[in-house]
Amino acid sequence: MEVTDRADAPVASERRRRSKRSLPDRIGFWFFLAMVLLAPIPDGSVALIWIQVWTVFAAIAVLLLSYRDVSRGVALLLAGQLLLLAGYGAVALLQSVSPGPAPLAIWSEAGKILGMEIAPLSGSVRNTPLLFLGRPLLAALVLTAAMLIGPDRHRTGVVLRAIVGAACLYGFIGFLGFVIDSENLRPFDQGGALTTFFLNKNTTATYLGSAFLIVFAMLLPKALNALREHKPLSGLFRGEGGRKRIIAALAGLFLLVLLPLTLSRAGLMLTVVLALAAVALKIRLTGRGMVWKLVLGVLVLFSFIYALSGEGWRERQALVGFDSLGRLDAYGMMLDAAAARPMLGYGLGSFAESFPQFRTEQLGTSAMFDIGHSTPIELIFEGGYPLALLVLAYVLICGAVLVRGALRRPDDPYILGALLVGTLGMLHTSFDFPLQIPGFLIIYLTVVGLGLARSFLPREERKVMRRKVMRRPTGAAQATPAPEASSASDVGAGQTA
Repeated sequence: MEVTDRADAPVASERRRRSKRSLPDRIGFWFFLAMVLLAPIPDGSVALIWIQVWTVFAAIAVLLLSYRDVSRGVALLLAGQLLLLAGYGAVALLQSVSPGPAPLAIWSEAGKILGMEIAPLSGSVRNTPLLFLGRPLLAALVLTAAMLIGPDRHRTGVVLRAIVGAACLYGFIGFLGFVIDSENLRPFDQGGALTTFFLNKNTTATYLGSAFLIVFAMLLPKALNALREHKPLSGLFRGEGGRKRIIAALAGLFLLVLLPLTLSRAGLMLTVVLALAAVALKIRLTGRGMVWKLVLGVLVLFSFIYALSGEGWRERQALVGFDSLGRLDAYGMMLDAAAARPMLGYGLGSFAESFPQFRTEQLGTSAMFDIGHSTPIELIFEGGYPLALLVLAYVLICGAVLVRGALRRPDDPYILGALLVGTLGMLHTSFDFPLQIPGFLIIYLTVVGLGLARSFLPREERKVMRRKVMRRPTGAAQATPAPEASSASDVGAGQTA
């Protein structure tokens, strides 16, 4: 009987492909990696200068990275990005031309007060919509570069491990500032909450929660495979790759301990719910007792962390109501204002200047709303319903691609990680603003883009037993068939879709 073992073929093929990468392709990758690592440091890169810097980095990456692994699905998503950019550009242009197609009354009123003629615009602030285009351009470039890198399993792992490592480092720096109350390490104290370079506790929580979910997604498939084979979970940390999994588990625990210290209600709860949802999504075991053991184990872990570092979080929940900032009232005011201008809104990037005229006494004076605390509603307010619906359609398509990819490639942790991080970011930004912080947006789109590209790789092959029959000469009895050794391999490594 002839036995053929091809388990190492994809690995060898991937190594050959890596050795043949061109110098420009490698330079593009390092530019991209540097941007992902450094984007959180300058206060979340909210300043215009940093948006410009990272746009240059992302553009260099897009220009230099190889396009040889681009699949038809990725090409369609890239085409969708061009459509989105065209939509943003059209709205920004219509809001900036003078006279505008739907001029705001404030321009004529200002002209009467000043005694001079002012050309009416369809936006609240002159030139702001055109400057705002830098954000969607940066987002499109980051997502494009990530989708170019995604088919390469090695590079994807490098980027995601770098994100987790940076989150642990920045979280540790924030924790030091939190403990010793250093103004140098903690320049902005937000109500006694732990913050990293993002300065805001909610964005910090989403950032740390995303890094934890990446680690969780990397470890979960191995854990489930061990349960399927009735092996102890402790075996994950022995043998080949055991040391790396130990480091990953310790990093995940550290991030999980930091998460309640941010005092972010949604950041903690969404991370816990999504981790449990990941277990439910990945489990395809027939033994229900085994399922409940794993779910119970995850709940016990979260309960332990909650008891260890959740005292401040619990105190805040006791003192702060569900809608302490009056966000629901503010959402209603934004939507009511948008109903008067459903097509163009009040100007991209001009929320801080446009919203005060619609703010009522119901909000009081303590709640700050220089940001809308809901990215989708703020987009409707600033850019109108057509643009918001275009963005929503693209987001839903990407979500469907990730769900399909997670089902087709159940042992690919990077797709699951992208699905979890993508869901966390979209849910949290629906009643807060993490995705409006460029430093986090870069990390978020990187993780999602890597998962999108891997979702178009071939379906994972399951372990199969193939038999090759050896026949004796005519008239002799047929040889007893024997199973051929086989091994599951990661067909995604080094393959194009």
